[in-house]
Amino acid sequence: MKKFIQLILLVILAISCKETTKDSKSENNKNKVATKEVISIKPKSEKNATYLCKINGKDWAYTKASGIIDTHAKTKVRTAIITFKKKLEKGSENVQLYYNPETFELTAVAIQLRFLQKDGTTSTCYYNIKPETRSKNPLTKLEGNIDLSNPTKASGTAEIKNLNINYEKDKLKNIEDAVITVSELKFSDVGYSDLDKVFKID
Repeated sequence: MKKFIQLILLVILAISCKETTKDSKSENNKNKVATKEVISIKPKSEKNATYLCKINGKDWAYTKASGIIDTHAKTKVRTAIITFKKKLEKGSENVQLYYNPETFELTAVAIQLRFLQKDGTTSTCYYNIKPETRSKNPLTKLEGNIDLSNPTKASGTAEIKNLNINYEKDKLKNIEDAVITVSELKFSDVGYSDLDKVFKID
């Protein structure tokens, strides 16, 4: 009888250990799944980048901003040029805005973006418009102003609609990248230098 009781106790103990091991494995699996879920929803962030605007509805940020006011050697026209550069793992992107420092209005833009091509590579695409080419691009709209009341820091806005790629449109993987719209562009406290004053040009 004593041996029979001992046998029953051993069976109960074995069952108990098995259930404990199963629960432990189940809990570990849950923890692994939870860990994977946390990793998968971790948001991506751009290091040292500052949001500037939306290009075709997507956020665009820059890693460096600078500005100058310069006088063209031949035309003697003064222009305030604000440049935003985004450094990438391979290459870079640029948004360059040209303002008339007398009227403070946006007059031209030059943009370089990296887009996927049909052959699987990523190449720099060029988009620009200036007063001389406005008539050839009647659908392109430019609006914007610059504030130069601070002698060393500029602030401003810009809106660019329907800006066409310069060339090689047929090589783009996504044809919608052939025309870009820049919206919500606002900047402040961008350092700039007036080169006429730096070099004392009369």
